[in-house]
Amino acid sequence: MNWYRIVWLLALVTLPTLAEETPLQLALRGAQHDQLYQLSSSGVTKVSVLPDTLTTPLGSLWKLYVYAWLEDTHQPEQPYQCRGNSPEEVYCCQAGESITRDSALVRSCGLYFAPQRLHIGADMWGQYWQQRQAPAWLASLTTLKPETSVTVKSLLLLIH
Repeated sequence: MNWYRIVWLLALVTLPTLAEETPLQLALRGAQHDQLYQLSSSGVTKVSVLPDTLTTPLGSLWKLYVYAWLEDTHQPEQPYQCRGNSPEEVYCCQAGESITRDSALVRSCGLYFAPQRLHIGADMWGQYWQQRQAPAWLASLTTLKPETSVTVKSLLLLIH
């Protein structure tokens, strides 16, 4: 799976809405150093070297990592059944319906990707990401949540 394309797609999809409110920051791997672009509705407004200390909340990206793990380890599909019990189901499906993995990723259905629901073991998860030399925050299921602050550089390291 080409994660570079997914990240670009996510950036392009959000650019029109974000560019109207505040400048969008986009970090990209460079040949010599990583770069930080500031974008507005009129285009690129500033380019600088990406600071090592720049952090961002993990936000919805955690779902991508669960999706990658599910796909790479060939886990069977486990559709999420919407029952109308959670306000978060608005991102998933209507009560009485279900949602599958690909649709859940597109719709940002966090309930589908909940590690507990999918019975993802902490040891198995950690070993998988350690073998891929991922940052420590990704190898721990306890830090895999939207509010976890991570360095932008650590996110870029995952895209090769």
